Amino acid sequence: MERMPSEEELLLRMIAGDETAFSGIYRHYHSSLYTYLLRFCKVPSLAEDLVHDVFLKIWEIRERINPKLSFSGYLYRIARNHVFKTIARLATDEHMREQLLLQLQATSAAHTEQVISTKEYDRLFAEALSRMPAQQLKVFRLCRQEGKSYEEAAAILGISHHTVKKHMVSSMRFIRDYIYRHGDIMVALYLVTAIG
Repeated sequence: MERMPSEEELLLRMIAGDETAFSGIYRHYHSSLYTYLLRFCKVPSLAEDLVHDVFLKIWEIRERINPKLSFSGYLYRIARNHVFKTIARLATDEHMREQLLLQLQATSAAHTEQVISTKEYDRLFAEALSRMPAQQLKVFRLCRQEGKSYEEAAAILGISHHTVKKHMVSSMRFIRDYIYRHGDIMVALYLVTAIG
């Protein structure tokens, strides 16, 4: 009976360009990586696409892998970074958002309701506000929550119109970044449609 190669042996062979070794690594990690990514994005077909993207990246950068270090740690770090980049692209790539919405429409209405959780968005939004710098928060509350113009907010706070505008841009970026880092893809998609 043939001995199964160790992960380090498979990694060394993969680094050298052995596609069979790469397939072995892929088969070994596919299921757990899929489950991990599904926790972030909640859309099975998207999670599967993300798994393929991550393994494609692994193949492309295989020469940089150190087989003496934890490969699973490296793999999951790449996966996590890829999810966050995908979330960030949702904010700017209209075509990508449309594709994701089409995938969602293909799921049942009940599943869609579970996926897009306004409660989760509200929780993350409140957390972001609680961590926002004080002056940004004042400007955000005046302009976004109380409906004041930049001029009115500037007069109330005793700062320039330009400073109010700068604080608004920073506060919106702060909220988006916080939700992208702490939410999943569906919450980020909700964010894009909710606060624009």
